[in-house]
Amino acid sequence: MGAFKGLTEDAFRFFWEISFQNEKSFFEENRERYEREVKIPMRLLAQDIAGYAQDVDPNFITKPTSVVSRIYRDTRFSRDKSPYRDHVWLAYKYPGKRLGESFVLYAEVERDSYGYGMGMYAPEPAYMNEIRKRILARPQLFLSLVHEPKLCERFTLYGDEYKRPKCPDAPEELWPWLNKRKISYSFSSQDISRTMRPELVDEIKEGFDIIKPLYRFIQGID
Repeated sequence: MGAFKGLTEDAFRFFWEISFQNEKSFFEENRERYEREVKIPMRLLAQDIAGYAQDVDPNFITKPTSVVSRIYRDTRFSRDKSPYRDHVWLAYKYPGKRLGESFVLYAEVERDSYGYGMGMYAPEPAYMNEIRKRILARPQLFLSLVHEPKLCERFTLYGDEYKRPKCPDAPEELWPWLNKRKISYSFSSQDISRTMRPELVDEIKEGFDIIKPLYRFIQGID
């Protein structure tokens, strides 16, 4: 049994409360509560699943302090000036890469749900072009990976699409992926009681195992 014992109901109460009282006075009054109910448990979760993430990609940073999101929001370029997040995530990425441009393995906990998967937020167009080249070079292998029953049962494909086909001469069965501006495969559930047990580690590990072959294809890892 690992170090993670599960989140508590109070962790979710904290998320709801800070979403309505998103100000310094509330956070300072509840700082110790946040660290006890959210920050420490999530670092323990990051520690317990780090080895599974590195089994998918040994290049990942796995130091918990680098993996767990900070509660402070970067509001410099956002219209929303709320200083604090009302959710938390773990993101395994490469050293020296900004989170938004990284293809990550992740797990997240929100006010009324949790989830995990792989994907990217704001990839460079050149990076997506490299993925398209890999798909076009080995289309049948790629299709076998994305149609794997266990993957389809648990994860959903997300990502904005271009209005016009990026590769109009490619087989149409590949278009749902070739036309993506970014690619994510995500699992999400509102059964937050599952985050309150140490078995969450096993569930995420199983998810990472399912997603591993497709992740390694996308990243070009043989």
